[in-house]
Amino acid sequence: MKLLYVSTLDHIIRAMLPHLQGAKDAGYRVEVACRVTRFGDDVRAVADAVHDVPMERFPLHTNNLRALKQVTELIRRERYDVVHSHNPSGGFIGRLAATNAGTGALRVYTAHGFHFHRHGHPAANAVYETIERYAGHKLSDAVYTYNREDYDAALLKNIVPEPRLFATRGIGISARDRFNPGAVAVEERAAFRAEIGADADTPILSVVGEMLPRKRQFDAIGAMPRLLTKHPKALLVLVGDGKMLARNEALARRLGVAANCRFLGFRRDVRTILAASDLFVFPSQQEGLPCAIQEALAMRVPVVATDVRGNCEIVSDATGRLVPLANPDALADAAIELLSLPKTARDALGATGRDNMITHYEREKCVQEWLDNYKVADARRRGQA
Repeated sequence: MKLLYVSTLDHIIRAMLPHLQGAKDAGYRVEVACRVTRFGDDVRAVADAVHDVPMERFPLHTNNLRALKQVTELIRRERYDVVHSHNPSGGFIGRLAATNAGTGALRVYTAHGFHFHRHGHPAANAVYETIERYAGHKLSDAVYTYNREDYDAALLKNIVPEPRLFATRGIGISARDRFNPGAVAVEERAAFRAEIGADADTPILSVVGEMLPRKRQFDAIGAMPRLLTKHPKALLVLVGDGKMLARNEALARRLGVAANCRFLGFRRDVRTILAASDLFVFPSQQEGLPCAIQEALAMRVPVVATDVRGNCEIVSDATGRLVPLANPDALADAAIELLSLPKTARDALGATGRDNMITHYEREKCVQEWLDNYKVADARRRGQA
């Protein structure tokens, strides 16, 4: 059995490496088609083959026409049993290529959060709905969703016929293994706090994610002036790079909070950073089922997140606080409230979050769910179920 993962960029595939390994363990030869950047070695360490394809996030980029031709030829030559595509551009290219190749591969698409959503512009929503509806009906044998809002929207808007629609728990989290607070030594936490200039009693609020407009790290920065009136030593630690990095740094300077912000760029020690954090902040505009929040919850860190799709399924008053989108003051007030709680109360929030991750989102369960759905989708398209 041969499986091809298709995605725009290698960093998206990197987040799913346990799924690739799980498929290999189940007997698949697993290959990847994506644009290779700095995470190519990570992907090559797991995949049986990696094909560097010039895909772009912007759907109308001319490189995507070349990518479509290249992926179509690859599928036709290698005759994969399953082509599993991810994210809008990669998802469309992969499904169209599998259809054009005409080899009978099972065409699977994972929606890591549909690009039409309740906070989107009506015109943009209409365009994305039309594209997803065409692809869902004409180019897909199975569509995986990560959250209830996307699943319900797919049914309500007739994005995909119901027999081809699967509700999944997303990528999942290695809560018992990698994201286990017991796996981080006290000395590691202390070393990180020293690195960023934090005293033992300095509250640390961490934000992890690529710096894109829709991730809205600028709202976390915008919350700092209000937060500092109650917790003047607090530090906002921003992990990730991207096109908004320079603007976010400039905003911190403009608001006079640069001394309380740490822009760390891309890091491979996120687990240690979370272990040293008092709160995790996630002000994003649109999500599927964010791994960043799941990692924080698994590390027993209370979360302040925007009340948007995906976030609201894994954050509640039992694990943190949900706040309105694009409201830095509300974000600050929620952070102030949680930081002002007794440590025992914050620890209880963290314990509940970790228990939820282990019970519902442990990665092994999610990997098996995807593999089982391949069999169900294949049987349905053959009229055997």
